Amino acid sequence: MRLLLFAILLAGVTSCKQRAADYQQVLHNPVLYSKVTGLLTDVITYDIFTPPVASRIYSYAHLAAFEAMVHGDSSYTSLKGQLKGFNYVLPPDSGKVVDYPYAALMAFMEVGKTLTFSKDQTDKIVDSLKMLAETHGMPAAVKKNSEEYGINVAKAVLAWSKKDNYAQTRSAAKYTVPSDEGKWIPTPPGYFQAVEPHWRTIRTIAMDSSNQFAPPTPCKFGKDSTCPFYKMAKQVQDTGVLLTEEQKAIASFWDCNGFKLNVVGHTMYATKAMTPGGHWMGITGIICESKKADFAKTVYTYTTVSFAVMDAFIACWDAKYTFNLIRPETVINKYMDANWKPFLQTPPFPEYTSGHSIISTAASTVLEHIYGAQTPFRDSTERPWGFPDRNFQSPRQAADEAGISRFYGGIHYRPSIIVARDQGEKVGNYVLSKLSMRKEQLASK
Repeated sequence: MRLLLFAILLAGVTSCKQRAADYQQVLHNPVLYSKVTGLLTDVITYDIFTPPVASRIYSYAHLAAFEAMVHGDSSYTSLKGQLKGFNYVLPPDSGKVVDYPYAALMAFMEVGKTLTFSKDQTDKIVDSLKMLAETHGMPAAVKKNSEEYGINVAKAVLAWSKKDNYAQTRSAAKYTVPSDEGKWIPTPPGYFQAVEPHWRTIRTIAMDSSNQFAPPTPCKFGKDSTCPFYKMAKQVQDTGVLLTEEQKAIASFWDCNGFKLNVVGHTMYATKAMTPGGHWMGITGIICESKKADFAKTVYTYTTVSFAVMDAFIACWDAKYTFNLIRPETVINKYMDANWKPFLQTPPFPEYTSGHSIISTAASTVLEHIYGAQTPFRDSTERPWGFPDRNFQSPRQAADEAGISRFYGGIHYRPSIIVARDQGEKVGNYVLSKLSMRKEQLASK
């Protein structure tokens, strides 16, 4: 839908009488960068990438944009030499005039196009951007130089991406479901196999290792009604039975289930939604616009948030497949009530820790560092899926709500959410402290 709206907007622009070289006003608009990020989210959603894989796409696409942008803004510094093995990006050829925001958009989309499947859709986005540059009077030589530079930066980032072990995880040995009692097993209605069981082997962005911020061992499994684990599961059951309308609204708003299997009688059909990382990309754009961040700061913000989200997913998946903890639905159906169902559909991977909680807290930690703890915003990211906007006084409040939504949804124990929140804060702070992306940070080290 957003691709269609973007095309309509472009048609309106190109049908008007061309104004004299106002391409900088159009292409340097930070809202355009957010819109293009939203269009990539649409492609990621359509292609049904898993949440961890989606976070990888965002990270590399925003990294490419950031690296193309830094040479045009002295306030920021390249990540060359700061990221593990990232030493490829070269400055543009001297003597060639480059429009760096436009180059950043080209770099972003080149990576996004390469790492997704729907080339017809990504080609439309790229063609629309090129049309904007041409229609609004960008000199042909500047346009050519900028596109070439953006592509070259993207190629450097893509070459680096190929060394992160992603390809090896595609052909890794199939995950074997543990037979021990208390361990995760596939859940209804799809009984899908475990998602991304080897994700902890992906190269991290800033973290030293996937288990740098390992959580404590979860509560020991037990099926006696007096043991702590049973009581923890019973809390999920009781809450699910007595959900308020507000709790249901919170759970639904943050569901972000990229592939929900709907069952109606004997018929099954799937519906798509953006990933949790995509939701936080949307929030990032909303906050950047409300804070009137310029193009460079907007790119910087997206890049840092995407780094925190990617590392948070790696840390979370390390914990999930280290402990392989059983989901509440399985426990409740087997030992408490065979007919109980969670409000949300249980995702196909182990329970501990909460992915929503860790990535949301990591993202909110970065956003509050850049814009301040008191950053109110209206979250409109779920409008395409029919959910009303929600208002938050801060990114952390939104992150906390995202975390608790999984408890309301019946798919997480409450302690898993609390522990993941602590993990996410550590990941976010580590990304901020480890990487120097602004000149003032570099000077202070």
